[in-house]
Amino acid sequence: MKDTIHCTIQGKGRPLLFIHGWAMHSRVWDKTARILARDFQVITVDLRGHGKSRDHDGPFTYDVFARDLAGLIYGLELRDLTLVGWSLGASVVFKMLKHTFIKPRSLVLISANPSLVKRADYPHGLAEVMVKRLYQNTGRDLAKGLESFYRLLFSDTELTALAQDDVYKTITDPDLSPTKPAALQTLKCLQNEDLRTVLPDIRVPTLLIHGTEDRISLPGAAAFMNRQIKGSRLLLLENTGHVPFVTREKEVLEQLCPFLKNS
Repeated sequence: MKDTIHCTIQGKGRPLLFIHGWAMHSRVWDKTARILARDFQVITVDLRGHGKSRDHDGPFTYDVFARDLAGLIYGLELRDLTLVGWSLGASVVFKMLKHTFIKPRSLVLISANPSLVKRADYPHGLAEVMVKRLYQNTGRDLAKGLESFYRLLFSDTELTALAQDDVYKTITDPDLSPTKPAALQTLKCLQNEDLRTVLPDIRVPTLLIHGTEDRISLPGAAAFMNRQIKGSRLLLLENTGHVPFVTREKEVLEQLCPFLKNS
């Protein structure tokens, strides 16, 4: 097993660490990273079992991911760090904060949900049966399970526009998809983990970015986090799915760049 997960570093300046979502990889950030690297040091990572960290052994859990990232941060001596977590990546950020592995300078949470599934006292999650069905489909056939998930990333309008786009081809590149154990074990985390208690303790500038047509992390989760994280800002984008930094790049960067420079 390699000691360090794969990462790519671009630019100079204050560091930004980008953490991808379930069944994804660091190249989802390609365009965003190139633009932000003009003013910042941008680090994109492949979580173990994903992308160019596919050859790392498990277990593939939030706790292990959080420790991997903490080791990377300390190894690279990153200070005044902004953590940018998308979907599952945001949950890993919550786990890092829970374990107090690091105190970031600021947070950007994109399409996040502290509890992906609905609970008795939390209506802003998916029905648990949906996650179980994805687990079963992925277990039977990894490629088909991932393909059904990829369609959920975008609204119908976005999917039509992106179907032949190079960005979509990069996102769904089978050579960068997770191993089956990584996909299944992280799905179990998404089903079981409830990190809501972390939110009130967040005391750093936080920007929440979410789409109103997100079919994975429901929009109600964004409003909930906005209430729970004192002083947080919410950018809610109309007619937008789970990947706003791709489908609404201009609007996201218009809010993200000033936030990063001023927080």
